[in-house]
Amino acid sequence: MSFCFISDLHIDNKREDIKKAFFNFLNTIASDFENLFIIGDLFEVWVGDDYRDQTVLEVIKELKKFSSKGRNIFIMHGNRDFLLGKDFCDEFGGKIIDDPYIFELNHRRVYVSHGDDFCIDDTEYHDFKKMVRSPEWQKNFLNQTLSERLKIASGLRKDSSSLNKNKDEYLMDVNLSEVESIASKESIDVIIHGHVHRPKIHHEKFGIRYVLGDWDKNFWYLSLKNSEFDLISKEIK
Repeated sequence: MSFCFISDLHIDNKREDIKKAFFNFLNTIASDFENLFIIGDLFEVWVGDDYRDQTVLEVIKELKKFSSKGRNIFIMHGNRDFLLGKDFCDEFGGKIIDDPYIFELNHRRVYVSHGDDFCIDDTEYHDFKKMVRSPEWQKNFLNQTLSERLKIASGLRKDSSSLNKNKDEYLMDVNLSEVESIASKESIDVIIHGHVHRPKIHHEKFGIRYVLGDWDKNFWYLSLKNSEFDLISKEIK
């Protein structure tokens, strides 16, 4: 079995280069893997499975083409696209997976997460996350018209961008004690996550932590073949 992990593409209609890089990735590199894991923030924003623009339609088309080759697509919610649902995934044969997603690999336990749950020092963000992930908030939001939802989402993004500019750097990264605590509690040997946009291979007390990068000037993916991990970056042209 072979696995490919990506995160934090933040696709929207303002970054044609990232969208094209993703489609090329699906048709080339990703095709060498049986399983593709998109572990959060495929899209910059998601206001419901009924939302469709040209970019979303193109993404669905390319993912459907990819899955038609016998490849599996697993989608994990990120902090930007947590409203992605089954209706969206059904259009290309994908599957929503829980965060965290834990599996066994040659007597090693692998913990896959978007990564925001590790950033516990940012209490402001976690208060916000608790609110928007509640069934009541989501029900009320999705009951709004599409135009109203887009307006709300735009306001939330602006507020988030403004707040993040003034936050200390440590608030935007994982709390290592929290990472180690979770690894110990779950008997984890390998952690894979994104979210923080700080790609690196960390050698921790419990084992290895692979941090995926966001797609911007480069794109990042983590390859898992023959039980060997490889964190790879390539330029977006």
